[in-house]
Amino acid sequence: MSEYHFFARVYDRMMENIPYEDWEQYILQLLYKYNISPYSKIAELGCGTGTMTELLSDEGFLVTGIDLSEDMLTEAEAKLRYAKARGIRNRDITYLNQDMRELSLQEKQSAIISICDSMNYLLSTDDLYRTMKAAKDNLKDDGIFIFDLKTEYFFQTELDRITFRDDLGDFSYIWKNRYDGESRIHKYGLVFRIRGKDGIRYEKEVHRQRVFTAAEIKEAAIKAGFSKAVAYDAFTFDKPKIKSDRIYIVCRQS
Repeated sequence: MSEYHFFARVYDRMMENIPYEDWEQYILQLLYKYNISPYSKIAELGCGTGTMTELLSDEGFLVTGIDLSEDMLTEAEAKLRYAKARGIRNRDITYLNQDMRELSLQEKQSAIISICDSMNYLLSTDDLYRTMKAAKDNLKDDGIFIFDLKTEYFFQTELDRITFRDDLGDFSYIWKNRYDGESRIHKYGLVFRIRGKDGIRYEKEVHRQRVFTAAEIKEAAIKAGFSKAVAYDAFTFDKPKIKSDRIYIVCRQS
C-alpha cells in the first residue's frame, strides 16, 4: 500500500476540484437509506487530510478517521485545530494511524466508510479480503460498510498515459500515469519541484492502485462474512454500467 509523504502537505491544494460537499450528500443518502442515524459512531478508512471526516462530524456523527499515512493525519489534525480555534468546528474527531487491513477499534461502529478510491490502494485480493474482514469485525451486527472503487474503464480512458502538470507558486509538479491491463495495476509517479528559502529541492513519490473485478469483490465480501452487498454507479442508486468511472459498494451483515 502507498503512503503519502510530501504529497500530503499539498494534497488539499492539488485536489481543490473535488466536490466533497456533493460527495458528502451522497454518503448521507446511503447512510440514511440503510438506517444509520445521526449521532451514530462511524469510522472512515483512508481519511487522508480529514475533509470528509470533518463534514460528517458537522452532521452530528461521532467520527473516527483512520489512515496509514502519518503525514496525512498530521495535516488532518492541524486542520481540525485551526477550525476549532476559529469556532468553525466544535466537535471532537478521533484520528488513528492504522493499516485498514488490521483495523482495530475500541467500540463497534454503526458504519464504516472509505471514499476517494482509498480501497484501490489495496494491491491484492487478500488485502481486499483482510480489509473487509477487519471492517466486519469492527461493525455492529446491523452495521454497514460503504466504500468506493475506481473502475478499469476509468483508469484506461481517463488516466492511462496521461501526464498532468501545474505550478502552484511555491511548488510545481509533474504527475505521470500508466495502467497495466494484465496486472490491473495503475501506477502514478509524482515529481515535485519545491521553492524554498534555501533554494530548489525535489521530492518524488510513486503510488499504485489496483482494479478489482465484481467477482473478486463478491468473493472477498462473502469470505469476510457479509451476507448482503449492493453495488451502485457512483452518486446514483443505479446499477453499475460498463462505462462507470466509479462504483460504490454497500455491505451488510443482515
